[in-house]
Amino acid sequence: SPLVVGIDKGEFFVSSDVLGISKHTKKIVFLGDFEMAILGKTFQLIDVKTGEKIEPKIEKITWDLNEADKGKFKHFMIKEIFEQPIVITNIAKNYRDQIKKIAEMIKVARGTFFIGCGTASYAALAGQYLFSSVARKHVNFAIGSEFNYLEHYLNNQSLVIAISQSGETIDVVEPVANARKRGAKVVAITNVLGSTLYRLADQRVLLGAGPEVAVCATKSFIAMISILIFLSFEVAGKGDIASKMLLDASKNVSQILNNKYLEKIKKLATLIAKQEHLYIIGRGLSYPTALEATLKLKEVPYIHSEGFAGGELKHGVIALIEKGTPTIVFAPEDETYPSIISNAIEIKARGGYIIGISPKNNEAFDYWFEVKDLGEATIIPNVVTAQALAYYITIARGLDPDKPRNLAKSVTVK
Repeated sequence: SPLVVGIDKGEFFVSSDVLGISKHTKKIVFLGDFEMAILGKTFQLIDVKTGEKIEPKIEKITWDLNEADKGKFKHFMIKEIFEQPIVITNIAKNYRDQIKKIAEMIKVARGTFFIGCGTASYAALAGQYLFSSVARKHVNFAIGSEFNYLEHYLNNQSLVIAISQSGETIDVVEPVANARKRGAKVVAITNVLGSTLYRLADQRVLLGAGPEVAVCATKSFIAMISILIFLSFEVAGKGDIASKMLLDASKNVSQILNNKYLEKIKKLATLIAKQEHLYIIGRGLSYPTALEATLKLKEVPYIHSEGFAGGELKHGVIALIEKGTPTIVFAPEDETYPSIISNAIEIKARGGYIIGISPKNNEAFDYWFEVKDLGEATIIPNVVTAQALAYYITIARGLDPDKPRNLAKSVTVK
């Protein structure tokens, strides 16, 4: 289990996560396996196997500690949604050198594997689509908890890119440790400096999202997607295009977060708050978009929501549709547009209520949220719209969006 010790003048703080002590100090020591901290007038770090003292490595976290306060916002979730344009802009302007290093590792690897759990798994799945469409390169995707059963063919030429907000998720940390034993190289994409995943990796990219207090991941997911967009374009030799694309996405997210747009989201939220079921469809890159959107609607407002690949409707899913069933349709202006609109029409013909998230309106939509056509980066405003919808449905239901039941920010048990 993770353990961190914060150090200040004459004081020590102990937590399982940096966030728990970030208000008190910026100086952190992360304990490794078989290490013990003795706290008294001084701080001692001991190797429990040998009994010998270890020189502690003190990390300095760079988060602005004010970021861990709600400020003018009622909840952390909406505050963190509003912080996303800054996160995207930072990646677009400052991550090129880091991205180039990872791109070179991908180019020489014989087998690249993206792994993550929950929200991070949908970012990893999106990475598989991005590398296919942008870099014309095959990468593998696996849910972290299942990767232990898929790693028998890893070797010293394999590359594992592990994605985790906390860097402590046991279902990612364990398979990464096993992959290292097989000689594979590891890249960590995480939000927490010094976390277990960070320490295990050969190369690291910090998300730069700052502290994310709400259990529901918002800005960390958008940071993951932004990095993967940048990475896929860099592998294709088009890093400049990715940087501009992300800056455009940042602007569009800011437009989504204006009062007029949010009022439209709130209006729909009051209608959906009364529903028991909701379905979300997408194709291509919009399939992991649908999965992430449906997770937000499950974990915060507790709506039974299911995300599907649009083409799977006719293979059984459409039996769930009845009169008035709300269905969100992600319809970017890419190669998936004609087919996903056809799916929307099929649902509408069976009584479904169609909520379109798309750069252009369509007669199939009963309710439409406009987003910009940003190529592969259209996934960013699409997801942000779904995040805001989940937040306002939660408020309409009288629930706490920051602390959903049965969930924890860092999942450190199997």
